[in-house]
Amino acid sequence: MFEKIAEARIDEAIASGELKPPSGPAGPLDLDAYFATPAEWRSTHAMLKGHGFVPPEVDLMKRVDELKEALEGESDPRERARLSLELQTCRTAFAMAMERMRGK
Repeated sequence: MFEKIAEARIDEAIASGELKPPSGPAGPLDLDAYFATPAEWRSTHAMLKGHGFVPPEVDLMKRVDELKEALEGESDPRERARLSLELQTCRTAFAMAMERMRGK
């Protein structure tokens, strides 16, 4: 009985435009970022991301990955030094953020 009521309300919401029908399979899931997040924060980060919010720690992890890639492909010594310094700064900021979280 409840299933029929729920299905009817979903159909009404789709018809009125309040709810969009599923668009079908979206393809394979990329879970790399999910598993790169510390286990104790995964569900929170996934929920925030699903609502358009990305914690600063996630941005830092992404930036660290970008800098590592850029560093691997860079041959200019000055640019490598700049990238290395920025990479170390991001790693330090991330470590400090994780330490703050552990302390709470």
